[in-house]
Amino acid sequence: MEKDNQKIEEFFYRNNEQVSNPIIKSFLSDSENLHLVQKAILYPTDINKKLVDESFQSHYINVRKTKYVSNLIYFFSLDFDKKRRRKQNRTLLILDNGLSKYGGTTAIEQIEDASNEKELDNIVGEGLLDNIEDEQLLKALQKLTVRQLQILEMLYVKELSIKEIGQTLQTSPQNISNLHRNALNKLNYTLRKKGE
Repeated sequence: MEKDNQKIEEFFYRNNEQVSNPIIKSFLSDSENLHLVQKAILYPTDINKKLVDESFQSHYINVRKTKYVSNLIYFFSLDFDKKRRRKQNRTLLILDNGLSKYGGTTAIEQIEDASNEKELDNIVGEGLLDNIEDEQLLKALQKLTVRQLQILEMLYVKELSIKEIGQTLQTSPQNISNLHRNALNKLNYTLRKKGE
């Protein structure tokens, strides 16, 4: 028994470089494969060598398959992320473009802001709409969004500047300008349509 162990140790010592190969290490980590190798070292018959060879070929094929599938998954996930990012960058949500070809309401105006609802009700309703005597203009103003009415109220009744309105509504002056222009375009379009 001691001679057998010494013979196996000598074999592994002589073939240390090959045994340190990761594929061979993983092959020998299986107890059945290790037993086959030890049997082939102690009893080097053609049958024992053939059993080790077949077992190693099977193990090598499994390692290759696993490596192939893991690479496939890795590169597929990279491609998927690239495609998703590319699509996301191509289809950006632009909230300040008009929803119709005539400008009019924008997507951002359609989003309700519940935090400012009470403030909006206090600001709008008391000034601008109460001072309009022309029925067509009043109906056209009522078709505007609350935000658009608020901006018109602040500009024409309270006589605030675009910058001051932007600070009050916590948005950029450019956005206030766009909302103001869209409100005027919508009013213009509504009044022309009724005039025809």
